[in-house]
Amino acid sequence: MQSPPKTTPPVPPRRTGDPRTTPRLTLNAALLAMARSVILIGGLVIIADLATLALSQRTTAQDGVGQFDAANLIVNVVLFSMLGAIVARQTGLFYLSALAGLLAALIDAAVVIAAWTAAPRAGGNPPLDEYLLQNVAFGVIPAAVSGFVSSLVDRVSGPRSR
Repeated sequence: MQSPPKTTPPVPPRRTGDPRTTPRLTLNAALLAMARSVILIGGLVIIADLATLALSQRTTAQDGVGQFDAANLIVNVVLFSMLGAIVARQTGLFYLSALAGLLAALIDAAVVIAAWTAAPRAGGNPPLDEYLLQNVAFGVIPAAVSGFVSSLVDRVSGPRSR
C-alpha cells in the first residue's frame, strides 16, 4: 500500500494593508465632500443666527438680548466644531477643516449682514468689520481644532470599518 502524497496547504496571500480601510480620497473628491458639509452645517449656523436675530428684535430687555447672543455663540461653536470633525473624518485632511470653517463663516456672515440691512437690530448693529472678524474667528478656530483632534484620534486608534 502506498500512502497518499503529502500536500502542503496553500500559503495565504500577503496583506498589503488593512482591508477595512477605505482608500484615501482624491483632492477633488475631498473638496466636494468638504463643500457638501459646508453647505449643510453652514445652513444650520445661518438658521441659528437668524433665529437669534428674530428673537432679539422681539425683546425689549437688554439682558434678554445678551442671553440670546450667548446661546447663539455656544450653538455656533458647537456647529463649527462638528463641521471640523466631519470634514476631517470624511477627507482625512485636517487642514480642510479650517478651510470649511472659513467658508461657512463667510457665508453665514454674508447672510446675517444682509438680514441686518433689511431689519436692523434693536439698539443698532455692531460694526461690520468687528462682526466679520468675530464670526471668522469663531468659525475657523473651533473647526480647525476639532479637525486636528479628530485626525489625531483616527491615527492613534488605528484602522476602523466605515
